[in-house]
Amino acid sequence: MPDKVLTKSNIKEFLGFLLVRFSVVAPVPGKEGPAEFREIGSDDEPILDGSKMMLPPKDYLLPRYEVLLRVTKDKEQTKVESTLPEDKPRVILGMWLPDAQGIQVLDRVYLSGKFTDPYYGARRKNSLLVAVVPERPRWSWFCGSVDDVETWKPNVEAIMYDLGDRYYIEQTSDKGAPLVEGSFLADPIDADIAKKNEVWDRFKNHSILGFADKKLYENLSWEDPIWAEIADKCIGCGMCSYTCPTCTCFDIQDETCGSCTDRYRCRDTCQFEDFTLMGAGHNPRHNQLPRSRQRLLHKFQYQHEQYGIVGCTGCGRCVELCPVNVDIRDILNRVCSRKREEEAPA
Repeated sequence: MPDKVLTKSNIKEFLGFLLVRFSVVAPVPGKEGPAEFREIGSDDEPILDGSKMMLPPKDYLLPRYEVLLRVTKDKEQTKVESTLPEDKPRVILGMWLPDAQGIQVLDRVYLSGKFTDPYYGARRKNSLLVAVVPERPRWSWFCGSVDDVETWKPNVEAIMYDLGDRYYIEQTSDKGAPLVEGSFLADPIDADIAKKNEVWDRFKNHSILGFADKKLYENLSWEDPIWAEIADKCIGCGMCSYTCPTCTCFDIQDETCGSCTDRYRCRDTCQFEDFTLMGAGHNPRHNQLPRSRQRLLHKFQYQHEQYGIVGCTGCGRCVELCPVNVDIRDILNRVCSRKREEEAPA
């Protein structure tokens, strides 16, 4: 599969080439806050180098709020309308590589079981994923500590490595062939390949922590005292879940306005107090300790048992954005260090 080089001065031409053939989804900066993934037009200037904080592409594939069906009643009939999104060829580009791996987690949850999600599936089907590896990793990333990032490459159609004034585009699957056909793309020279390898090695070896290469699902314990320590700090704001590329929980509600009722789903999180509240009033996770424990065990133990995949990609958003500085890297380091001490011969 041929690799290509795209100079940044040809970005507009590259996007125009894609827009003729696909619907293009990319991170677009807003007036406030991180960039968000949305369908772009010819006048948009998306962030493609991965340098800025952005919300994960999950927010496009699995919107924070989405109407599932609409029921309209009048004197003569009741009309039920589906709101399935259009299934169309699209390219999703500009996502961090850990975010692209996060989509693999979403695929396992929403598409691999007995029941599949048609709303997520309609956006995910026929979507080509193009990830970016920035010239410099973000300080909060710890991707290589949670998984072998080499295994992530075949899960996307192409990877864009930022080489400064140009991108090295590596086609990683046959489906990615239409992405590297433009006449404005050049063949890489030896210097391009060497710089690409340097960028990749920097990403792969960045922030290799004490829990790297550990089977985290074997090191986490239900009774670990660290859950109480996290709970004492956590304010249950849900920031970690809402900005996570792999969290999948949602709630379903009905909203009626006049003769029309919308059934919608919206983002939810196990960190909220009423997430497990039952109709009779009982709440099995009535305080923050079991909620904090659930989040970590689900990512590193339950999802591995159920889907054979790690539920954390080391994107670091929860590290950067937690208002009380709960650092998942420190938690995992300490848990694994304690486990080694317990297992060390006397």
